[in-house]
Amino acid sequence: MTDLLVRKAGEALEKRTSRRGLLVRLALAGSALTIAPLRYLLRPESAWAVVTCRGCSAGSRCCDGWTTFCCTINNGLNSCPAYAYVGGWWKCTSYGGARLCRDTNVRYYIDCNRIPGTRCPGGCHCAGGNCHNRSTCCNVFRYGQCNTHIGGVTEVVCRVIKCVNPCELYDFCDCTPKVDNLTCGHEATCL
Repeated sequence: MTDLLVRKAGEALEKRTSRRGLLVRLALAGSALTIAPLRYLLRPESAWAVVTCRGCSAGSRCCDGWTTFCCTINNGLNSCPAYAYVGGWWKCTSYGGARLCRDTNVRYYIDCNRIPGTRCPGGCHCAGGNCHNRSTCCNVFRYGQCNTHIGGVTEVVCRVIKCVNPCELYDFCDCTPKVDNLTCGHEATCL
């Protein structure tokens, strides 16, 4: 029975990924565990992000596991770049900063995911090649309240900030709330 289960699991995996692809993923995960085991196991970031953040100090923004704001990589625009789409959103309920949304004390963070079939310019890296900027195209994640007709989960390219609930702004987003107040202190000079 065990042999049958192992063989069936192997066949299922082989249909989903090549042996080379599986080996590459295992090598990347092993590299991340070797370079920064606690960071890889305890933070919401991909093995690729852990490996590519080697040139920055552990306390830098690029290595904190969060994605950069779109205005940092999109010519100052607080919108998704052409190769990304709105994939989901969350709310910061206690924003106390002096930038965008200071009058409402609430911020909505919108994830711009890479459009399937397109590429992230430069792949996973620190935005602008600067360790003081958060990363772009590293975290493979999707909240999923927006553009549900687009299948799959791709890298988060960047984040847009709005002061109004995205489900009131866009008919392609639903109102399923997600809250993360850890992001209330995130800022960028372009906001």
